[in-house]
Amino acid sequence: MMDNRITLVGNYGRMLRETQTSSNDYLIKQLPVSTVFVDKKFKIIHASDKWITDFDFINRDVIGLSLSELFGDISISWKKDLNRIIKGKALLSGVENFYDSQNNEKWFEWVNVPWYDEQENIIGVIIKTKDITDTIFDDVKLEKLEVLLKGKSKTSKIGGWEYDAVKDKLSWCKVTKKLHEVPEDFEPDLESGINFYKEGYSRNTIAMAVDIAMTKGLAWNETLNLITANGKEISVIATGKPVFKNEKFLGLIGTFQDITDEVLIKAKTEEQERIFSSIFNSSYQFTGILDTEGTFLEINDTALKFSDLKQEDIINKKFWDAYWWPIPDMVKEGLKEVVAAAAQGEFMRSEIVVIDKNKQPIPVDFSLKPIYNEDGQVVSLLAEGRMIKEMVEARQKLKISEKKFRSLYELSPIAYILSDFETGEILDCNSSFENATAYGKEDLANLRYSDLLPDSSKHKLINFLKEVDLKGTYGPFEHKFRKKDGTTYPVLISGSLVGNKKGRKLLWSTAQDISEVRKKEKQIRDEQKLLKTLIDNLPLNVYIKDLQSRKVLVNKAELNYCGFKDESEVLGKNDFDFYDKESAIISREEDLSVINSLKPILGKETISVKKDGSLTRFMSSKIPLIGPDGKASGLIGISMDISDLKQKEEELRDLINVTSIQNKQLINFAHIVSHNLRSHTANFSMLLEFLVDEKDEKEQDNLIKMLTEASDNLLETLDNLNEVVAISTNVNLDKKPVNLNEKIVAAEKNLGAFLKKNNAKIINKIPDDTFIKVIPAYIDSILMNFITNSVKYKDDSRDPVIKLSVSKKTHYTVLSIEDNGLGIDLNKYGEKLFGMYKTFHDNSDARGIGLYITKNQVEAMNGKIMACSEVGKGTTFNIYFNDKN
Repeated sequence: MMDNRITLVGNYGRMLRETQTSSNDYLIKQLPVSTVFVDKKFKIIHASDKWITDFDFINRDVIGLSLSELFGDISISWKKDLNRIIKGKALLSGVENFYDSQNNEKWFEWVNVPWYDEQENIIGVIIKTKDITDTIFDDVKLEKLEVLLKGKSKTSKIGGWEYDAVKDKLSWCKVTKKLHEVPEDFEPDLESGINFYKEGYSRNTIAMAVDIAMTKGLAWNETLNLITANGKEISVIATGKPVFKNEKFLGLIGTFQDITDEVLIKAKTEEQERIFSSIFNSSYQFTGILDTEGTFLEINDTALKFSDLKQEDIINKKFWDAYWWPIPDMVKEGLKEVVAAAAQGEFMRSEIVVIDKNKQPIPVDFSLKPIYNEDGQVVSLLAEGRMIKEMVEARQKLKISEKKFRSLYELSPIAYILSDFETGEILDCNSSFENATAYGKEDLANLRYSDLLPDSSKHKLINFLKEVDLKGTYGPFEHKFRKKDGTTYPVLISGSLVGNKKGRKLLWSTAQDISEVRKKEKQIRDEQKLLKTLIDNLPLNVYIKDLQSRKVLVNKAELNYCGFKDESEVLGKNDFDFYDKESAIISREEDLSVINSLKPILGKETISVKKDGSLTRFMSSKIPLIGPDGKASGLIGISMDISDLKQKEEELRDLINVTSIQNKQLINFAHIVSHNLRSHTANFSMLLEFLVDEKDEKEQDNLIKMLTEASDNLLETLDNLNEVVAISTNVNLDKKPVNLNEKIVAAEKNLGAFLKKNNAKIINKIPDDTFIKVIPAYIDSILMNFITNSVKYKDDSRDPVIKLSVSKKTHYTVLSIEDNGLGIDLNKYGEKLFGMYKTFHDNSDARGIGLYITKNQVEAMNGKIMACSEVGKGTTFNIYFNDKN
């Protein structure tokens, strides 16, 4: 804390001096600029005559009075700025208001600068003001306020705003618009300005503040959160003040200050303090901070818990008076000397014994370190103590361990060799070395490390020694050792440099006989090769994954499926490298389920989508690889490609569905044929009976005319039924890609006269490169039917408008035909909409066959139709054209 204070003083001392103090009161009184000098308590020390005149203090002695006594409670923002000047801020400016002796509101602009004495110490503030009352609501006021705030806003991110109640106009300065991240030509209003505040507390607070300012005349100063036009959340200080004249509300004026950085810095500082406190108090060591006289300033929780004390038992007490010293009278003087030495800059450390809360002696590694400020002066002391009870006990155990190590050294199955690094002379070895090489202790005097290497490997010794000298260690790596009889055997060697008291460089080496290991490895390699050959020739995809779902083994079938030729391109990668994200996430979740539960997934049907969009169906199994500890170390995956099988199943299912649909249509068709033909034959029968019995020639002619009309209706019915039969039976007609816009243009030409007669307009928003897979004859009929219906069922109160657009859905291209006609009551007629001979309006030419035929044509192409409609507004038909089959 002392270092921080020194740094701050240094920084303030380096700031640019804006003004110099003057003791000549006479000169100050004659200043042409309205000026006042205040001390640190904001009391008036000097004032120019113009300042006294401007603020109507001619009949009042202002010297010695404070700003609050003269103006009432000054604004929080102005008070903050005055305090910032006193603390060393170079220059601040702003706008404030006050009421004179006649209770008239006055506005003035101010500039604050520090007031220095001869030693350049800040002793107050010099305030320069200018009366701007007459221009406060002029059209140029906003620009004026921007100029006043410009210097301040550059460093403090402060913007101004005003609301003119007479014109109902809200104006923002450039800084304010920049803070809101809106363009310079943005024109706000009160509602949009309030809506920039974050929904909830901030928006409610500012809305209430504005309302209270307008109704009760109260100003506001709030710290709130604001969401900019780009969606960024910032923290601001929002201030506002109502403006009244002759008790009439004229508007509002205020500022925005972006304090996001300050909020973040404060949060970061608090977090750093929390982290420091956490580290300080959670430290394993006893830690305390003393002043240079040995008085406790701080102590951590570890020390308090050790002694079962509280902060108040220690803080502000002397270090040598603490509870934990075993013999206070004897220790005090010594501790005082230690503190005095540390205060002079010495680092003190020693092993001591202290008493814990149970009065048990505990050995401690104690240190006392001086803490320096920027000037190199000791300002406090850091006392640390680390319990070393275990270390003391370890010393005793070390002697026992040395004996045990010597026994293990001799009994170890690994050969140990101690040699002179410079000469290669072997100084010591254990029994395993003797047994492996047949060299005995008596041979060591004449044995060098190089003697253990075969002649073919001795040239590598120089490089080996360089590596050891550079790194201090070597290995492990495989080598060969030569026995006493000249034969060799493989070893795994490693070691490190050590030194003795005379500075001699020694090399400790270990040599493990790996002859049996190499035999086992060869056997394993042969078995792995056999197993790899087996799984590579399986008609299944086989792989093994580790705990991170990375592939560590794949067979040829899996390798081919992933699209690679070499295993190195697949091993170490996971499903995210081969498949789309959704498929990879599903696969990873399955892997984790198997690994965590140890329960296999057997025979699960899955769909795998590669990154190129190709889709494959598998019958998959995942089995956990369980290690000796009973936990999974990975999993085995086995999958069989069933795409062809599923395709056959889908084709069979489609065939069944088509057959079912055709059966239903056949039954429906039979009912229609039975009903319609029965109606026609009954009509014929009655008319013929009337004709036979009728004697009047005119009536006979009328009956013959009716018979002719009945015959025409019968023929029309038969034509409709034939058309339905043709659609239903031609389900296997080939679909071809056609340009949708070309078909629409052709339909418009065919219906040109009809559209012109009805003053119909077609709005086509379909891209020219839109292709659909259809039976060409059907698409012509579909477009003609829907466009004709859109015009035929128009609303007489408006000209028909038909809008055509297209969108993409999964496996479908969707054509939307929207009209502004009469509309259909779908709640009433929805289920009958596409029925044969179903009509929903009173049009004389409505037959009720067009939608039925169109629906059959779309379904014959494996598509579908959906409709949405509102009576009196129009209808939209969405025709789904199947992109695949």
